Amino acid sequence: MKKKKGQVSTLRSVDRAIAILKAFSEEEPELGVTELSQRLELPKSTVYRLLASLQRGGLVDQDPETEKYRLGIELVRLAGLVLKQIDVRQIARPYLHSLAETSEETVNLTVLTGDGKVINIDGIPSPRMVRNVGWIGREMLPHCISSGKVLLAYLPQQQLERILAKGLPRFTDKTITDPVRLQEELNQVRQQGYAVAQEELEVGLSAVAAPIRNHEGTVIAVISVSGPSFRLSEKISELAQLTKRTADEISYQLGYTG
Repeated sequence: MKKKKGQVSTLRSVDRAIAILKAFSEEEPELGVTELSQRLELPKSTVYRLLASLQRGGLVDQDPETEKYRLGIELVRLAGLVLKQIDVRQIARPYLHSLAETSEETVNLTVLTGDGKVINIDGIPSPRMVRNVGWIGREMLPHCISSGKVLLAYLPQQQLERILAKGLPRFTDKTITDPVRLQEELNQVRQQGYAVAQEELEVGLSAVAAPIRNHEGTVIAVISVSGPSFRLSEKISELAQLTKRTADEISYQLGYTG
């Protein structure tokens, strides 16, 4: 169906208005009509007219002294509505499926509880799973599992110290029970962007995990791959990069662009 001339003109104006909004950046929060005209290759009259419409809608503001424009407060309200609708489980689920299919191991989505434990809020079992060790709703102590290490690694120091003060119980011979050694490992987690736990919670069970960030860069959840040590030990490095890449993709969908 052929579009009418007025429809084409309206769509063009919408596209140009979007281009104006996207021209602003953290490095250039304020732009003038001339700058926008040159950058977008549009007539000054067109840019001025579109800015006037955006200003009426609260999407841009004008500095009365410099006469330059900046993004308006109405965008904050709109962004807030979008962010409230974002459910990390809903966003992450197709990525959990994909990672489980690729790795052929169990994949979990994990968050930190208010009392300093970790809990799986979603998961996809391995097609080769013998028994379920990472069921949804299971609470665990963070120091002995890969997802817990990731969540601890990105906590403010005071909050981390409160959790460590509760003690680091031993579950196997490989469980880290020394706070200083754990702190060193958490530093390594931040440097490499993922955590590994090999038989620290249970003999024969290993896992690798990576952080999921929201639009502000805050770590809000973790995605992990776990399975029998005899299978994972040979591919820990490969799984670490795969898990990290998947976590980055989920973070991007949540608005993180760092």
